[in-house]
Amino acid sequence: MQSRFFTKAGLHRFLSSLETSVEDSVTVYIASNSFPDYANALSLVPEYNECAVEIKEAVKTEAVISSAEKYGTGAAIFWNGIGDKHIVLPSFPIVENKVLVGRPDISALYEVLERRYVIGVVLVAWGSYALGVFDAGNLVAYKVGTGYIHKKHKKGGRSQKRFARRTEEQKKDFLRRVGNRIEERFGNFAPDHIFFGGNRLILNPLIQESKYLQAKAGKISSRILDVRYADREALAGSLVEITRSLVFTF
Repeated sequence: MQSRFFTKAGLHRFLSSLETSVEDSVTVYIASNSFPDYANALSLVPEYNECAVEIKEAVKTEAVISSAEKYGTGAAIFWNGIGDKHIVLPSFPIVENKVLVGRPDISALYEVLERRYVIGVVLVAWGSYALGVFDAGNLVAYKVGTGYIHKKHKKGGRSQKRFARRTEEQKKDFLRRVGNRIEERFGNFAPDHIFFGGNRLILNPLIQESKYLQAKAGKISSRILDVRYADREALAGSLVEITRSLVFTF
């Protein structure tokens, strides 16, 4: 088994190559809230029974399970008796379970890729933040900012405790300010998905300080974007990671 990340354009090319592959295959679409249960319960006609057995084994692979939990978008499975077999974790959620036999059916995956999305992006590290809204891939609103937070005090005793309390107060004030900025920038939009990036330990405290994120909790992706410093450059580059899909080949 090998895994590869594909950009949106790269996945299009990959799917086009599947269309020219053998016809004797099974295509399985599993919605984000049904993976891996739908695959584990898969039942096919006798001539495709071997494919069903192999698919059930494949979705139990540790790498597939952990990545599927991270993505939270379900899976598209393209399986045949000969040649390469694939599990695709798409960048955005599959919404319907279905099984098709014959030539690989990529139509539902194309629909997921080509749908117009409004995406909210929240990048936060201690001391910096970058917020943006992408509509059909275009950055239509953004806000970047910083906030001073004391570094850890190395001395002991009362001084250390005093600095620790001050740092916690600064962190809380910083997150409260970021929460307000999210409300200001995102308030006029209806995002289909919200992606968080930066320090993953910040997300839950930020949600506690942001009424907007609390109200939109169901829109927050389970993926955490890999961002070291939250700035305009990181915001512009975040869309590449957001629209990237993962393909496992067996």
